Amino acid sequence: MNAPTPQSGRTPAARPRRGPHRSPEAHAAVLEVTRELLEEVGYPKVTMERIAERAGVARMTLYRWWPNKAAVVREAIADRLTVRPAPDTGSVRDDALTLLLDLVQTLTLIGNPRVMAGLLVELGESGRAQLRDFLSERLEPAAVLLRRGIDRGELPADLKVRAVVDSWAGYVLYLVMFQERKPARRDLADLVGLLPFRTDGTS
Repeated sequence: MNAPTPQSGRTPAARPRRGPHRSPEAHAAVLEVTRELLEEVGYPKVTMERIAERAGVARMTLYRWWPNKAAVVREAIADRLTVRPAPDTGSVRDDALTLLLDLVQTLTLIGNPRVMAGLLVELGESGRAQLRDFLSERLEPAAVLLRRGIDRGELPADLKVRAVVDSWAGYVLYLVMFQERKPARRDLADLVGLLPFRTDGTS
């Protein structure tokens, strides 16, 4: 029977098999430990060595399963990146603000904007591809709520929905990734306020 490690009181996970096959217990332990370390010390101080030590697996095992820390973190928080349906409060203004706030919160899930920018650099080309897919999935509900606003008469029928969605993505991405600043609620409310609301609509 394995004894708890002195650092965490955690019973080491069963040693994984040799080769590419993952022990389910060890795999789950690694992801759990990664989430714990993110909460305790933040992304910059999480290392493959710390993860391996606390999870009770060999460091080389981690590198057989994941190429770097960023890949481990990405999988560890995957369940918190679930795409939500478009909000529907009855007001396209409120719905759009809610969606953008959620997008910013998700983009900064593992830390401040500087941390997120560093994570993407560490992931390299695959990180850019994942960010592209991430934004595409999370901004599709934006198109849904804008079209709903058109149907309700809150927005004009000739609104360029895709252009609006792309401008939102560009604005948020520019602030978070390039200015390394988390947009405030007021910033996002001002962005939503640029929509050409119909004066005879509900917003």
